[in-house]
Amino acid sequence: MRSGLIALSQADPAAVKQYLLSRQIESEIIDWKYFDPRFNRQRERGVVWIRENKVAGFLGLIPFRLEKGDVHAECAWSCDWSVDPGQGAGMGLLLVKRARELYDGIFNVGGNENTQRLFPRLADRTVLDAGISLVLPLRLGSVFARFPRGRIQNFLTRQKILQQIPLRLVRGLDKTAVTIEAGLSAGLMSLVDHARRGEWRAVYDSEHFDWQFRRCPAITSWSCWVSSESPPRIAGLIWRSRDSSKFWRCVLCGETDDPAKVKMLIAAIVSFVYSEGCVALFSIASHREGDLIKQLRRRGFLAYGKLPFYGMRGRCAEFPTDEFSVLSFLDADLAYRFEHDKPSLEL
Repeated sequence: MRSGLIALSQADPAAVKQYLLSRQIESEIIDWKYFDPRFNRQRERGVVWIRENKVAGFLGLIPFRLEKGDVHAECAWSCDWSVDPGQGAGMGLLLVKRARELYDGIFNVGGNENTQRLFPRLADRTVLDAGISLVLPLRLGSVFARFPRGRIQNFLTRQKILQQIPLRLVRGLDKTAVTIEAGLSAGLMSLVDHARRGEWRAVYDSEHFDWQFRRCPAITSWSCWVSSESPPRIAGLIWRSRDSSKFWRCVLCGETDDPAKVKMLIAAIVSFVYSEGCVALFSIASHREGDLIKQLRRRGFLAYGKLPFYGMRGRCAEFPTDEFSVLSFLDADLAYRFEHDKPSLEL
């Protein structure tokens, strides 16, 4: 491999995988996340720094579209940004600069410590409190997650009976009002492909959902929708780690401006995950989604953190970098990263 900054498609896949393995990313996640040709569709999935025939730095890219009015843009979320400690301090910035040449815009929400330290210097738009993280504590195990990592937390997390002690009364699921089906339902996929495009937000098609929720080796998902609607005009997606039923996530798609339907779906989601042993249910919303946040708060969700939003112009100098009107776990690479829930939980 030639030295310098190159696109992931030009790099030796084995060398990239070896580097990402050294960053504690599992092999099956690497293959799914970056080397799925069906999802990649000839789109660039990252930038690689090569030095002395070895990978010395990496910035991952997750493609998505932005559509509003006359604007139709190919953009990407940045993720997995790292540089070998032995390299110069400026290489991380050069990785981002190269990525901006590949897409109309580069965005990030949340991010690790490096991202939150350096992206404000690079971004054309920074909104520090753009995303609101919310959690619904259902069982005592959600409280144990707050404890500092160590012997006490390790002991408590092994106490399965204690973890399952309820923190609130949850009604049983009304199976006639809301349908819940394992996996991605045909109705949800149709809703995704025919979603309204009037807002400035990331647009994900059914192939993106298929990649994110059917082919991701780390999660198991369910779809839910109002039973009386065919095709559905609003639907929910709920999922958890394949390794544990403790922590769950949810996102609503479609007509989320209908309070009655949102209330019905949230109630069904809470009832379902509770019956599956959930100790805490998580969601994310933009601070601009005031009505949705109110609905979640009424159901018992608590705000426990804020997520910064960064927008950078890419190959188009006039590209708008306004913050998105909608944010969720669909964005960036948040969906499968359950390890971030436990240390962040603040009830």
